[in-house]
Amino acid sequence: MAVAIESPIFQAIGQDMARPKEVEKPGIAADGPLYWWNTSGCDLANMLHEAGYSEEVQRRFLSYYRDTICPRLGERPNDSSIKSGVGRDGNPFEYSFELKGSTKSQAVRFVVDVSELRPVNRSSPLSVAHSEQAIDSLSPRTPGFDDTWYRALSRWFVQSDLPEQEQEALVAKVGYQTSVILGFDVHKTVSSPYSLPVLGKVYFSPCFVAAAKGISRWQAARLGVRQLPGITSYPKILQSLEIIDDYLSTKPQDWEEGLRYVATDFVASEKARLKVYMRYAGDSFDDIWDYYSLGGRIPGLEDDKEKFRDLMELTSGGEHKTRSGKREISDQRSVAKVAKKATAIYFSLSAGNAYPAPKICIYPANYAKNDEVIARGLDEWLRKYGWSDGGKTMEEQVKRVL
Repeated sequence: MAVAIESPIFQAIGQDMARPKEVEKPGIAADGPLYWWNTSGCDLANMLHEAGYSEEVQRRFLSYYRDTICPRLGERPNDSSIKSGVGRDGNPFEYSFELKGSTKSQAVRFVVDVSELRPVNRSSPLSVAHSEQAIDSLSPRTPGFDDTWYRALSRWFVQSDLPEQEQEALVAKVGYQTSVILGFDVHKTVSSPYSLPVLGKVYFSPCFVAAAKGISRWQAARLGVRQLPGITSYPKILQSLEIIDDYLSTKPQDWEEGLRYVATDFVASEKARLKVYMRYAGDSFDDIWDYYSLGGRIPGLEDDKEKFRDLMELTSGGEHKTRSGKREISDQRSVAKVAKKATAIYFSLSAGNAYPAPKICIYPANYAKNDEVIARGLDEWLRKYGWSDGGKTMEEQVKRVL
């Protein structure tokens, strides 16, 4: 699909992208950063433009993306390139418009995998050096930046200090090479003359430490959270963790293998959220809802039940009701690999909430005939529940930016 718009800020920033010193890295072909800028950079620029971000916010964020992220994505991919663990097709990105019922304003979010895959770091395949460099560049430019929990989780989840052969064995066992991905919520305003308008986040795969220690992915996550410095000062986080553990204890053991990520924000511990992302192989709505509500252990969710049912039906073009309930729930371990399209449920744990706060990610492409059906179903749902402002539809917006 041809791009219908192009951000003027993208055009202006891209004029000096040919080979600025900021994007040069040893071992990376000169066209690597330019390729990523002209593809993913263009997508993000168009999304920011379409979502109504100010030119100043666009300029600051896109300059950071061009100078810091693009060089660390490595060379232009080819048929022999190692695939990322983020996108189901092996691409290193996911980006989205964020919509909230409390506001008609849209925000842009994205995650990116800057693991050393193009070219591969043969001596340390689980290296997170590129991620560390990107995080270090955030520190002086992000108000309130705090990496205390990031450092503690990294020591637990990241296995890059192991000998080369042991790292290679873990990669072979897990099936992919991505230990860490970075996330960014792009804010609508800037807080100081040199600040970046983002909330930075980091996502850890539990698979490598689980494989190294011979424990389940859920137990790897649970142990990782419980060893955080000062975690006993936040009893509600620990209580929420145990609510999830109690629910999983009623399920077959392989449900503990559906864990995909453990994530946190780069903010002070008392403000940080810990998020655990689970993938679920079943597709029955009632079973998905049971997981989302942790078997009724989370109060106050009933008002949302029919909204979610409607969302699944409308975005599938009515196909979910007639085709669901047939997927086998026989291998939760395999659905933790993103190559399989499975429902994703994540639980946010915070110091101020005694219960996990759940969210759900559905994959209507499993049922819908095409993307237009999904977009039109989403627009119908937004209108039905008062989330539409009567302006451009999501179908129109997505077509304009991708």
